[in-house]
Amino acid sequence: MTEFIHKPYDKIYVRDMIKLDLDDLIGMMSSLESANAYWVDGVLFASFAMTESEELAKKEMQNEMYLDKIIFAKYENYTKTVKSSTNLEIGILNMSKSKLYKDLIAWLKSQSIWNE
Repeated sequence: MTEFIHKPYDKIYVRDMIKLDLDDLIGMMSSLESANAYWVDGVLFASFAMTESEELAKKEMQNEMYLDKIIFAKYENYTKTVKSSTNLEIGILNMSKSKLYKDLIAWLKSQSIWNE
C-alpha cells in the first residue's frame, strides 16, 4: 500500500501584498479564468504563485514556496458569492478549515498593510 505523508511548507515567501477595496478585488477576480476568491477569518483573498521554473521546483522539494502576490480585502462574514456595486459577481470558497490559509491570514493581519 502507498504511504501518505502530510508535510506542510517550512517557509512561504510572499513577494507582494495588495490591499484592495471590495469592488476592485471583485473586478480583478471576475476577469480571471477561475473567478473564485477564498475567505478566511474576515478576509477575502487570492494568492498567485510565481511562474513555474526548475529553480522553483527545487525550492518546493526543499519545502519552500514563493508566492508572487496576495490580493485581499476585508470581508467580515462568509457568503457563497459577492457582488460589486456594478453587479459583477464572484464565487467565494470558505477555506477556514485549512490550517495553511488560517496561518496565512493571521500573518497577513500582523503586517502593516493590514491597517493601511
